[in-house]
Amino acid sequence: PDAAFAFLVDGRFPTGSEKDLLGSGKFAGRALLIFNSRFGDFSPHLNAGYLHHAGDQQNDAVLGTLGFDDRIAEGVTLAADLVTELQVGDAKLHLPGIVTYDAPFRRTLNPTNIPDVRDDIVNGSFGFKMTPARSTTLVLNTLFPLNRGGLRANLVYTAGIEYTF
Repeated sequence: PDAAFAFLVDGRFPTGSEKDLLGSGKFAGRALLIFNSRFGDFSPHLNAGYLHHAGDQQNDAVLGTLGFDDRIAEGVTLAADLVTELQVGDAKLHLPGIVTYDAPFRRTLNPTNIPDVRDDIVNGSFGFKMTPARSTTLVLNTLFPLNRGGLRANLVYTAGIEYTF
């Protein structure tokens, strides 16, 4: 009664118009095994899975989330997670090399400042869920990078309000 397992399968299909730069372009699918447990007001959870990209320029990834929810007061829950997406294999996306111009004089230029590193993504997530009134729930969360891999924001804030009637 204090532990549960679930299995999630998610598929994203290449819909939209390539001409209008809409849609994903290629199929992507993921499968996750989800475990949740409870010890009083403390609820640890673990998600582990695999992300498959059918395209030629994106790598597959091993997915993992480890975290907990903890009721710290009546109507207030703290949530913290470590969220990872670890690249499988060598990068499929190849960056352009150094470009040499000969006119009006000889010079070289690096056409990109994208680092040639693995796109392993490790993020931290920290937030609160509050119930200030009987039918209202407020959710506040931040997501922040813990490594330099991948292209993402330095800090992402989210807020949500749910009202049940």
